[in-house]
Order: sequence, then structure tokens, then C-alpha cells
Amino acid sequence: MGRWMLCVMMCFAVGVLSMSGAAMGHDEDAGIEMKEREWIKPKALRKGDTILFVAPASPMNKQRMERAKARLEAMGFKTKQASDIWRVNGYLAGSDERRAQELMDAFTDPEVDAIFPGTGGYGTTRMLDKLDYEVIRANPKMLIGFSDITGLHLAIGRHSRLITFHTPNTMYGLGSEGNLSDFSAKYFFRAIMAEQYKEGKEGYVIELPKKRPEGMPAIRTLHGGKASGRLVGGNLSLVAATMGTPYEIETKGNILYVEDVGEKTYRLDRMFSTMKLAGRLDELNGVVLCHFTRAGGDEGDQSLDEVLDHYFKDLGIPVIAHFSTGHHKYNASLPNGAMVELDADAQTIRVLENPVELD
Repeated sequence: MGRWMLCVMMCFAVGVLSMSGAAMGHDEDAGIEMKEREWIKPKALRKGDTILFVAPASPMNKQRMERAKARLEAMGFKTKQASDIWRVNGYLAGSDERRAQELMDAFTDPEVDAIFPGTGGYGTTRMLDKLDYEVIRANPKMLIGFSDITGLHLAIGRHSRLITFHTPNTMYGLGSEGNLSDFSAKYFFRAIMAEQYKEGKEGYVIELPKKRPEGMPAIRTLHGGKASGRLVGGNLSLVAATMGTPYEIETKGNILYVEDVGEKTYRLDRMFSTMKLAGRLDELNGVVLCHFTRAGGDEGDQSLDEVLDHYFKDLGIPVIAHFSTGHHKYNASLPNGAMVELDADAQTIRVLENPVELD
């Protein structure tokens, strides 16, 4: 190899290392800034406030949305909807750019107090790199939803440090024929309404229904004890899909909760394995395993409880399974990013702070 070629290769290598170092330094700086940044809270809702319906994922059902609109207005809220909310692009509610702009417009609209996605389905991960998280932080609004909306919860929590709410989606909660179950309604409005918060008293306790509906597995304590940390998680498929991206879940010192629907046990196993191999499970302070609705497998496959036991029973931290959150009529609302205490023996989650601003 000639001296000239060797010099070129060395210069190229130094340049690559310098660029990598610069990028790593930038990421580290961003990470430090992000971790030290104060979490902010959205304003609690009051009667007369304006709720905006958006479609950040899959297309909407007009009949269900009209039903939700009527119910919210009967409760004293004002409602409005984004102009292009009924767009359909296959399994998406319009283009990624349309959906991202709609969400950004929702956060910056001074007339809007809360943002209610119509449904999940699929699509939020396609627009995470199109959102301006500094603008979202500067215009904090209440954002609710679950399932595919988990993508927004993870990204906004990580980059805007705004508490959001894992709740029933508008179409399949308030828009369903039977409305929310009493259990779901109790914790939905407990989380978002100002009138539910007593002056001078912080937080509240989420307790399971005393009578479990037929077919709902009994809650299990896999490992007892108490632990506190920020509550993070949501739909397991979205948590797994964002691993290794700038929007992945933050687990160190936190309380994880996960749920899913229609996944065979081997697929749940694969997603938990991804988290384990990435070192995420070893960083946790506690775990709340929620509804894994219609989880199953072929004859002879591991059961759901066998999969959960394999990954969580021996972590040495408080863990409960079959908590009432997820794709089920018993769907307790949870504040993403809020400080909570998990009591695995009592099988409760105590929200240690008010996750909303009351002024």
C-alpha cells in the first residue's frame, strides 16, 4: 500500500471517528438535557373547555365520533374537529404530513384545551420525526388515547417532557354504543377533570374493581413489595417498535406498564425478549402487566402466564399481572410520566402527584 493511499485512509478514518464522536456528543448532550428537564403538566379540564378531535393514526368512524361528540357536549364541553379528519389513505387517516400537521395545529390552537384522537389502529410511528417537540412543550395540552397512540405518548414524553394520558380512545370509549364502563369512566374523569382534584391534596389511588368480570383473569402478584418511579409504557407493540430509535421508552428507575391485543404468546415473548436483551427490564423499579386481550397460541404453546413469569417473576422488583388497563371494557386511565407508587401486595397504583395543572 502506497504512503499516499495510507495517508488518505487514515484521514478518512479520523474524519469518520470525529463525526461519530460529534454525533455521540450531541446525543449525550441531548440526553443529559432531556433527563434534567423538568416535566410539565397539561391543564385539567373544566366544563366549558374545548376538546379537539384529531386523526393521527387510522381512519375514523363518523357514527362513533358523532356519538362521542354528543356525549361530551351533554357533559358541558365544547367540541371541534380538524378540517381533514375524515381523510382516508388505506389504513391511514391521510398522509403522514397531513396527520403530523393536524396534531401540531392542535397544540398551537389557542382555542383548544384538550386533544382527543378518534382511534389508534396504525400510523403514529410514521409521523414521529415530523413533529416539533419544542413547540409542543411551549403549548402544553392534554393528550389522551391508547393503543397506537402510545407512539405519541412515548415521543412526547421523551422529547417534550409533557405528561399525557393513556385512556380509552374516543371512538371505542365515548363513541361506543354502551359508552364507557363505570370502572373506565371513573378513572378517565378522575384523571382529566379539575373538579376531581381536592385543593391541597396530591394524587390518588387506582384500585381494581372488587368484582372481576367473567372471563377476566385474576390479578396476580409475581413479586411483592413497593416501588416508585415515573410511569412509562403503553401498548407493547409500540414500545417494541420504537426500541433503538430516538423515541424509545425510558426505563431506568421507572415503573413500566404494558398491554396489547390479538398477539399470540410467541409474539409477546419476542417483544419481551427484545426489551430484555436491550437491558431495559433490568433498569426498572417495578412492572404492571395489564390486559393482553385475545392472547393465545397453538396447542402446546406457552401460556400467557408462563411467558409473563419467564420474563418478570425473578426480576427482584414489584410486579403485578392482569391489571385492568388496555383493550377491554375495564380500562383504567394512567398518567404517562407522572410519579407513581406501585404496591404489588395491595395490587394498586398510587399516583403521587397531581398530573394536571389546576390554575
